[in-house]
Amino acid sequence: MADRLAVGVPAAIGVALVGSFAFHVVRARRARTQHQEALDLVGRRSARLCATVLPYDTPAAYCLPGRRPRIVISDAAVRRLTPDQLDAVLEHEQAHITGRHHLVLAAAEAFHSVFRWVPLARHAREQTALLVEMIADDRALRRHSQEVLATAMCEMAAARTPKGALAAGGPNALIRLKRVLGPRKTPHPALWGTVAAAAMAIPLLPLLVACPPGLG
Repeated sequence: MADRLAVGVPAAIGVALVGSFAFHVVRARRARTQHQEALDLVGRRSARLCATVLPYDTPAAYCLPGRRPRIVISDAAVRRLTPDQLDAVLEHEQAHITGRHHLVLAAAEAFHSVFRWVPLARHAREQTALLVEMIADDRALRRHSQEVLATAMCEMAAARTPKGALAAGGPNALIRLKRVLGPRKTPHPALWGTVAAAAMAIPLLPLLVACPPGLG
């Protein structure tokens, strides 16, 4: 009986995590697809910006990652941001796409869904969302000054983000703003790689804990 539990419990946890991860990925993809269909009707493609410009009276920018990634920016942002600020925002969104941050967020959501009663699960979800935004901020800071990115973030702090998208503004904007304007201590690339790997491994932690040593 004990042997069956030793194998069955980790297996059940693994199935639940994989199923939850797939659910969140598919749900986000469906939301992005619906939003892209709406964008095709009301937005216009800008070859200069490599983005879709949306008629919206509030400065905003976000990306729709996945198989057909797209960066979306409001016409208010195009009018009000300087060329450098606009480029910094686009760099931020491109970082989300190339880094496949939506998969990292889906993994954190899966962990929270399966272990929602565990405080670590809620904390991991919140911190992972903040982490990917900071990584994207650092990507923008490679080519632009702190003041340029910070000003652009302030302009778009009030913008709302559709489901399944990742935005330069958002609820963590104030925390990120303080970090951007603070003393710059560039982390070693290996550090970001380790943190990203840890974020992806979060859903596997219960398996490691539940699996007793010596099985195998």
